[in-house]
Amino acid sequence: MNRPVTTEHTFSDAEIEEIRLACQSVMEAEGYSQTEAARLSGVKYTTFAAWIKSTYAGNNSRIAGEVQIWLSGLGERKQAAARAPKLPDYIETPSTREFIDALAFGHLLPEIVIIAGGAGISKTTACEHYARTNRNVWLATADPSSKGTHGLLVELAEVMDVTEKHAAKLARAICRRVEGTQGLIIIDEAQQLSTEALDQIRSIYDRARGTVGVALVGNEQVYARLEGNGRKAEFAQLFSRVGVRITQSRPKAEDMCVLIKAWDITDKEEIKLLKAIGRKPGALRGMTKTLQLATMLAAGAGMPRSIEHIKMAWDKHSSSFVSPAA
Repeated sequence: MNRPVTTEHTFSDAEIEEIRLACQSVMEAEGYSQTEAARLSGVKYTTFAAWIKSTYAGNNSRIAGEVQIWLSGLGERKQAAARAPKLPDYIETPSTREFIDALAFGHLLPEIVIIAGGAGISKTTACEHYARTNRNVWLATADPSSKGTHGLLVELAEVMDVTEKHAAKLARAICRRVEGTQGLIIIDEAQQLSTEALDQIRSIYDRARGTVGVALVGNEQVYARLEGNGRKAEFAQLFSRVGVRITQSRPKAEDMCVLIKAWDITDKEEIKLLKAIGRKPGALRGMTKTLQLATMLAAGAGMPRSIEHIKMAWDKHSSSFVSPAA
């Protein structure tokens, strides 16, 4: 069908049936249920279920338009995914090795460890890799909704498959879950946590009687906050239990070299540009996103990736591109 993808046109009965059959074909090929297809297309389930069965009494043309928009976008996303470069979930760099070693220290002894650093230096990547490759490791991510004690406990209960619903009993249920496991609790984005939530983590660590470690991972505020308040009563109990502290504001030069090598980049000017990008806010994450987009731009144009594609990608990724010579 060559008709523009929009909900503003009126489709004929034949066109509606064509879209319906195309939708059914996609559902069968992708294994989508009616519930999933309705959610992905943005159509209310009861409406979608009636429309796909040809029993909808409302405006079938409008629903056909919404489904057609989804189907067209699905094809475009598949094409984009085919052009997107595939890289391993984890590339070991000197920094990630150091983060992994700190997590292992906290896990095996067990101890409380702090990993604090700038954005984009692969802290989260290291945590995810460690959680995937070790047993009894629970990775929770704090955010504004879980910065308080209850929000944190709910997040921990979810990642630990703790089913306790009573708020007052949640902390005890989590303690029972981790006690004796020789496990590790990792809290990413720990700078989000309130003082009370941090003390709750300390309490879980203490009540586990030396059988579970804790890793607090986040930006440099995590360590600065604990160090600066370490002598205050509300922080002293936690700070005095910290066994390893790692602070790193930027990626190491060797980190950038490892990542550039993983992308099989050998051109000296491209390497110079990428290292300049890696030293900017966002660090290795910004470098990776730029390379992913540059590769897709080159593939879309049917050309090998070049320094021009990297510049274009960085310009799109950052509205303030600055040449390394600047």
